[in-house]
Amino acid sequence: MGLKESLAKLSMITIKRGELLFKEGVPSNGAMFFLFEGQLDIYKHIEGKHTRMRSILPGEFFGEMAIINNSPRSASIVVVSENAKLGIINRGTFVKMGQESPEFLFLLLKRVIERLYETDSKIRAIKKKDDDGEKITSKENTSEETSPEDASNEEEPSEGEDGSVSEAPIE
Repeated sequence: MGLKESLAKLSMITIKRGELLFKEGVPSNGAMFFLFEGQLDIYKHIEGKHTRMRSILPGEFFGEMAIINNSPRSASIVVVSENAKLGIINRGTFVKMGQESPEFLFLLLKRVIERLYETDSKIRAIKKKDDDGEKITSKENTSEETSPEDASNEEEPSEGEDGSVSEAPIE
């Protein structure tokens, strides 16, 4: 069985714009996800600010740390499209997918390593920008250029209407 067949068998959830799938630091439910439709944004708490790290687009896996070591969520995920349709991958499903489709494990490992480099680079750029900003507090910076990192500081993702934050339900 190939990767496409494995993905077609996943349990699905749909969440709406503005909803948090999970929040940074909250214990995980041991599940990772595959995004079929929609767009999600990843936020991380860096230097006292909630910073948008990147978007998750259809065809991407995410949340794999919950499968590997059941650690608390390392970032917050919020839906930015009208709806998002996600496939749920628990530990048992993950193991089965790896056995049935070794390409799944290779693709996942490759993408995790790429994201690690991207995230590390972005965090370094944010910290450097903050350090540079502290050094220039009394000077005007007339030659400042805008980079993708400059646009990354955004407001904290919103919580539910009742103020609660919880992971999306898993069936």
